[in-house]
This record gives sequence, structure tokens and C-alpha cells, in this order.
Amino acid sequence: MATSYHVRSCSLPARIHPHGLNQILQLLNKLPADNNNSLSLLSHLYDSVSHLFNDSPSSLLLPHHSFFTNLLDLSLLHLDLCSKLRDITCRIKDGLRDLRSAFRRKRHSGDSTIRCHVKAFIRSRKSVHKDITKLLLLLKQTGLSSTESSHPLITLLQQVCSQTCRSFRTVLLSLSTAVPNPRLSKWALVTKLVIKNVASTSGQVRTGHRNEFQMMDEELRRFSLAEEIKKDRIKSMMTNLDNVYVAVEDLEESLERLYRRMIQARVSLLNILSMHL
Repeated sequence: MATSYHVRSCSLPARIHPHGLNQILQLLNKLPADNNNSLSLLSHLYDSVSHLFNDSPSSLLLPHHSFFTNLLDLSLLHLDLCSKLRDITCRIKDGLRDLRSAFRRKRHSGDSTIRCHVKAFIRSRKSVHKDITKLLLLLKQTGLSSTESSHPLITLLQQVCSQTCRSFRTVLLSLSTAVPNPRLSKWALVTKLVIKNVASTSGQVRTGHRNEFQMMDEELRRFSLAEEIKKDRIKSMMTNLDNVYVAVEDLEESLERLYRRMIQARVSLLNILSMHL
């Protein structure tokens, strides 16, 4: 008498699920047109990439082992850039906190004290400006080989890497507005040229649009040149500082969220590659 056996199949899927690819493509199409929400969308994008890595058959990725190894190296650079961006936002936030406190204590101190605090904040902005320029130069040297491939996942991942650089560049340029400086140093001239060059070649930067940082720097310029500090000027300055502080907090949270998503995607890719070492 014949005996029948029921064997449960535990094989991996034979192809990459099209839904995951379509989700990544939809997010990529949204990103270039949405500067204000770019980091949030980028976080969702990396979340989708992570899920796709987890659901993809590793056997289909093995023929492209070299590409994914390079992608792994590039992910470290992107994580480093994201970490440096978080450090910059923290420094700006700390400087804003000190300056806002100084303005609130204005009634207990003289004009000379508040001017000293404003000058200290301007110096910190110049230091941040230099670091932003260095990161912009680093971004220009960061990229993934755009060799043509028939593999749909590779094509999308190349676009993800390019979009990551564009989003970082957009954030850096939004933070790199000019600060009051009557005499430009040699480094300031280099910084100005780099910012101008990157901004002119970046499709993500909208001309004629003033963000919170630009309005704050313009107000700081007027404040530093004013002979007399009036109450209405202090009120206007505090309003600008409050707006920038909220924007920096939002940016800090978005970068923290993105950093976690990028780590998750890297771990998912590492898990795939480690199966075949």
C-alpha cells in the first residue's frame, strides 16, 4: 500500500516582488517635487528598500555581488554625511538656545551685552558655514557607478543613492545662508564660490524662496548694524529666532529618523550578503 507524504515547501520566492519595486518608484517620483518634505519621504524610501531586501531572494542578487558590495561601502558614506548633518543641526540649535535666552534677559542687561551675544552667534554661524561647505565638496565626490543594468532593483537603487545626495545637498544649502561679514576672508570667498556653484547646479534649490534661516540672517545683519536697539527690533528678532528654532528641531528629528532607516536598510543588505560569504 502506497504511503503519501505531505512536504511543506520552504523555498524562497523566485523573483523580486513587483509591489516593492513600484513603491520605491512612486516615492522616487514624489521626492524631486517635494523639497519641504524630502527627508520624511527619504525615510519612507529607505524603509521600503529595507523591506524589499528582506523579501528578495538572495540568489537573484548574487550575480550582482560586486554592485551590492559597493553599495554597502557607499551606505557608510551616506550614514557619515547624515551624522555630520545631525551634528551641525545640534550646534545651530545650541547657539539658538543661548541667543534666545540672552534676548529674554535683555531687560536685565544693557545693549552691549546683547550685542556680544549676537556677535558670538554670528561667529558660530560662520564656523557652521565652513563645515557645510566641506560637506558640499564631499557630496560632489560621493556617488555610485551608474553603469547600465537590466536588473530593475539595481536601477532603482542607483536612483535612491542619487536622490539621497540631492536631499542632503538641499538641506545643506538651506542651512548655508550668508551671515553678516563686512570683510570677506579668503576662506569666505571660497565658501561663497562653492555655495554658488552647487546651488546653480542643484535642481532642488528654488530661487527667490527665503527660508527661516535666510530671514534670520537678514534680521541679524540689520540688528548688528543698528545704532540703537529698539523694542520692536528685539521683538522681530525673537520671532525669527523662535521660527528657526522650531525648524531646526523638526530637521533634527527628521535626520534622526532617516539615520535609523538607513541603518536598517544597510543591515538588511548585510544579511543577504552574509548568507553567501
